[in-house]
Amino acid sequence: MDRTTLASPVALLEREHEVESVEAALRDASRRSGRAVVIEGAAGLGKSRLLELAGARASELGFCVLGARGTELEQGFPFGVVRQLFERVLLSADTRERERWLRGAAALGATVLTGAPTAIPAPAVGTSADDPSYAWQHGLYWLAANISSDSPLALVVDDLQWADAPSARTLAFMARRLEGQALALILATRPLDPAASTDMATLAADPDAALLRLSPLAEASVRAMITSRLAGEPDRRFTEACLRVTGGNPFLVGELLSEAAARGLDPTAENARGVASVVPRGVSNAVLLRLARLEGSAGSLAKALSTLGDGAQVGDAARLAGLTPAGVEAALTSLVSAGVIESGGAVRFVHPILRAAIYEDLSPAERERLHCGASKILEERGAPVEQVAAHVMHTEPAADPVAVTLLREAAHEALALGDATRAAAMLTRAVDEPPPVDERSAVVLELGLARARAGLPDAIAPLTEVVERGTHEVDIVSAAIELSGILFFAGRAPGAAAILRRARERLPATAPGRERLAVSLLGASYTSVSARREADATIAALRDPGGPARGVLEATTLATLAMDELMYLRSSTKAADLASRSLAAGLPSEPHRGEAWAIVGLAVLAATDHLDAALGGTDEILARARERGAAATVANLSGLRAFICTRRGDLVAAEADAEAAIDLARDLLGVEFVVLAVSSAVLVGLDRDQTPESLRRLIDSSRVAYDDEFSPSSQLRYASGVLRAADRNYEGAIEELLDCGMEHPALGGENPAVLPWRSAAALSLAELGRHAEACDLVADEVRRAQAFGAPRALGVALRVQALVGPARLRAELLRQARSLLEASGARLEHARVLADLGATLRAAGERTAAREPLLEALTLSTRCGARALERRVRAELASIGVRPRTVPSAGGDSLTPSEMRVAQLAADGGTNREIAQTLFVTEKTVETHLGRTFRKLNISSRRQLHDVLRRAAA
Repeated sequence: MDRTTLASPVALLEREHEVESVEAALRDASRRSGRAVVIEGAAGLGKSRLLELAGARASELGFCVLGARGTELEQGFPFGVVRQLFERVLLSADTRERERWLRGAAALGATVLTGAPTAIPAPAVGTSADDPSYAWQHGLYWLAANISSDSPLALVVDDLQWADAPSARTLAFMARRLEGQALALILATRPLDPAASTDMATLAADPDAALLRLSPLAEASVRAMITSRLAGEPDRRFTEACLRVTGGNPFLVGELLSEAAARGLDPTAENARGVASVVPRGVSNAVLLRLARLEGSAGSLAKALSTLGDGAQVGDAARLAGLTPAGVEAALTSLVSAGVIESGGAVRFVHPILRAAIYEDLSPAERERLHCGASKILEERGAPVEQVAAHVMHTEPAADPVAVTLLREAAHEALALGDATRAAAMLTRAVDEPPPVDERSAVVLELGLARARAGLPDAIAPLTEVVERGTHEVDIVSAAIELSGILFFAGRAPGAAAILRRARERLPATAPGRERLAVSLLGASYTSVSARREADATIAALRDPGGPARGVLEATTLATLAMDELMYLRSSTKAADLASRSLAAGLPSEPHRGEAWAIVGLAVLAATDHLDAALGGTDEILARARERGAAATVANLSGLRAFICTRRGDLVAAEADAEAAIDLARDLLGVEFVVLAVSSAVLVGLDRDQTPESLRRLIDSSRVAYDDEFSPSSQLRYASGVLRAADRNYEGAIEELLDCGMEHPALGGENPAVLPWRSAAALSLAELGRHAEACDLVADEVRRAQAFGAPRALGVALRVQALVGPARLRAELLRQARSLLEASGARLEHARVLADLGATLRAAGERTAAREPLLEALTLSTRCGARALERRVRAELASIGVRPRTVPSAGGDSLTPSEMRVAQLAADGGTNREIAQTLFVTEKTVETHLGRTFRKLNISSRRQLHDVLRRAAA
């Protein structure tokens, strides 16, 4: 492997602690205990020297060292720092190495390094759109992990404060996942403003990262520097003057001493008074004085290089400075001799302070001239468009259509690589240019989409302009859909629907774009209650096209009709048929802009007791989402999967899926359907014998809350009401559960197949002795369940009707419920009714008859992992003299949700790395969970694990 070998620098003054911390991090990484070190300090305090030492020491330890440096001008290059780190090593690798490194999830990051991705539509602000940047971060992390499998890897980044935002997010992503990897991050930055540099400040504040703050040098170290640079023993007053003027900054001390040496100053008491005049405004005057002593061509080249930035091509700089090949060679030699430019390799300033001093001395007119010239030179030689645009951004608007085109192209690249903020800045500049009249609508639309992707509230103005004054159908439709998403997630759902209707009014009756607007209007109606009210008349006019759906509009129409059948208590059979046909047509599955249509269809299947089909469809989408690193889709679909498994009575799987969704959502913004995960986690937690207090804390910590505008959140209100009842707060439970029926039917309160709140409230009413109210409420639920025709809902209602009604009717009603629930596939509800039937027969003195349903209830509750119900059934059996042997856990019940998730993948043959990539966790986490699993199950191999889980499933 090609390694970057750095020469060992001269010993650093007063940096012993920092050096030891860096070396400790490298030693830990070499033992697969990755560490991140962030070196923070003002310019000139020695950060770069520490990084040089880190690189040299890492090379000595056998690390592959990959380095990068942020620069002011290159902040606009998305993933620029990441490309510096990985591009060269990938290009220089042989085919087999490259294939090995890009194996598995690492392939997701390859696009960032090896080619420009195609731009994708920008999601609405606040939505859970699967921004590909998360997948790219995921892929780049695994690329680093794969490289580190060959030899330990050190990523060394200087001037992090100037890193582009996508690179900073990627490094922060890696820093949180170093455990178990032979990977060290050694990063240097100036002090950061958290408000201006959120991603980098988050990285520096990471509790797992070692933060080393550099301090200025003390007097003794300044004295040592003077002794090494000037003739004779320095006088104390000369040393104090140097310390006072430079503030103990090592770089400024060095510059001061270089200028003192050039003037022939000795370090005497008499010369102490003149020290301040050497650098009256820091290092700038010293640098400029040094340039002034050189021939004119050196000064011109230095100005050109300060404009082009580090890493500039010599030919570009020569043209910008107006020098011949011979002239540029001589000028470079002079700059190297003067200590302004580094010798050898890429053209770089010795220190960013030097470049800043020269650049800041340019007049505004000179900067304008140089940046205009740089943009034309770079464009002519075919430089990357973002490099050209970076210079255009430093020029004044001049109604130049070429500049507009460049800025649009660069913004397209930035948006495609996940840097929406930079894209928005370039498009703002393009609008200011301004663009030609016939291009304005397109540029303004692009600006609105970029601002929306960046989460900027000022996206509304440009999008509104396009909707109201745009002249192209495609622009109007795109702007309206985007703007409706922004308004919806800002709590302005009526305005969101209104903007879609306004756009539709502006289009001719035969315009193809009207279909896209119609789909979006339907989409808003199934998540937003107010949008549903607005769409009532439209949806009432929809008709089943019959047969297989043709196109997206017919498919989404079927899904809408299926949800209407469910919410308005019509026909379970018809709802399932509509949902099945909509899914067969290939509904959109990405949960952004209210377009998670597949979730709608799958949820309807689950509510109509087609649980196996719902689970199979969910698993198919999940598998595809995991392959492409679509974390938001994985989180949302895991929440839906938890909901489905809860209904199936597979509590271990439901708990694992809910935990996975909640954990992953903490890294994401706007994961709407994670509310299903939290609701399921609460209901499952009660059956798994968790305390109400711990489950209430789960709700509070999950960042979700009931929202009477967001339809799926009604599940949370129901779960919270059940939780209050479990905590014996029956009055609170009744109040919360009754509220489930007070809102629009789109929240699900009409149909007990969606929310069985009436039977849940009836149980609490009965506990308070309010039996008549309880009976009336549950009788209403029975009627509704019979009308809809879903067996599970009717079985649940009949069971509760039996419990709160007359004792003489109880056994017969429970037998009816038993038959329905057995057919529904809802194992846990089946186990509940069996337990109630056994308890009823036991109370009536029919001990022999009670035995069979109780033993069956015990078997089912054990298989479901329902510890609370299992404990109750054992007590009932004990009361009739039956004490079944406690069977040691056959797998699932002894494992935590995370352990079970890992165990299932391991039993299916997944390696630790494959499992970690699938679950978006670290290999160390997988190793830890498998170790615990093996100990709990008293096994020693994956083959044994496979056998244990197979027996448990059977």
